[in-house]
Amino acid sequence: MGTRTAMRRVVVAAALVAIAGWLLVPAARAFTLVAGRQSDPVPPADLVMEEVRFEAAPDTAPSAVAAVPLAAWTVHAAHGAPAVVLVHGFKTSREEMVPWARFLHDAGYNVALLDTRGCGRSGGAFVGLGATEPRDISLAAEMARDQFGTTKVAVLGISLGAGAAILAAAQDPAITAVVADSAWTDQDFQLSRLGSLAVGPFRIPLPPYGVAAVDALVGARVEDARPIDAIARIAPRPVLLIHSADDENATTPPAGAQRLFAAAAEPKELWLAPRGGHVGAIDAFPEEYRSRVLAFLGRALS
Repeated sequence: MGTRTAMRRVVVAAALVAIAGWLLVPAARAFTLVAGRQSDPVPPADLVMEEVRFEAAPDTAPSAVAAVPLAAWTVHAAHGAPAVVLVHGFKTSREEMVPWARFLHDAGYNVALLDTRGCGRSGGAFVGLGATEPRDISLAAEMARDQFGTTKVAVLGISLGAGAAILAAAQDPAITAVVADSAWTDQDFQLSRLGSLAVGPFRIPLPPYGVAAVDALVGARVEDARPIDAIARIAPRPVLLIHSADDENATTPPAGAQRLFAAAAEPKELWLAPRGGHVGAIDAFPEEYRSRVLAFLGRALS
């Protein structure tokens, strides 16, 4: 009887551990998804960059976004010339945007390279998956207007920053134009992955609090961050969508770019590059990429 009792206790203990682990998986996955990734971006030697720090003022709206210190580089061309705010991708930093800063600066634009919250040297423990970044982009655009002495500020974002740029412009009429490279339509795919766990060929349903955990960590409703629903509100300001036809990123399929283009109001443009992969059109077709972006900005910011 003693051996049987011990075995039963072992089985019960193992079952309790498995249940506890099953209950904790959504919280762990939510934390991993949105945990920030601070770094120390290194400025390139060929551009004169000024380090700028500014703080998001507290938001008193019902869906208040916490204030955090934000960091950016500014690259001055000429005081009063139009400016472009550059927004990097998921959990990277402003350093990723240096290739865009080079050709924009060469074309005579003032440039600001933003670290979004939770990334680079900006504060915040978590990234927002597009739910908090739009407000910070608007603040960066306001900083650019003050720094460069201009009222004409476009936003160019890639990947996560592309969708966030769309959302920022939809909310902020002071943003003059948007270039969105490899944008996402919504976060439905990312959030749906919190509901189950793959074990071999099977998917085990998880407790249904994963999305609520993400929202609690971020401090905003990520499920409401939907560029597909917001992009039409940018008009009559212009939007340029760029995407590679062979983008295999699960969150940014080429069909999403076509859906965004269909949902946008005029003036709008879509360049579907034949190849390049995720955010790769600039490398696959560097001359065409630059000429298209500069032509668009020339019309939008003239």
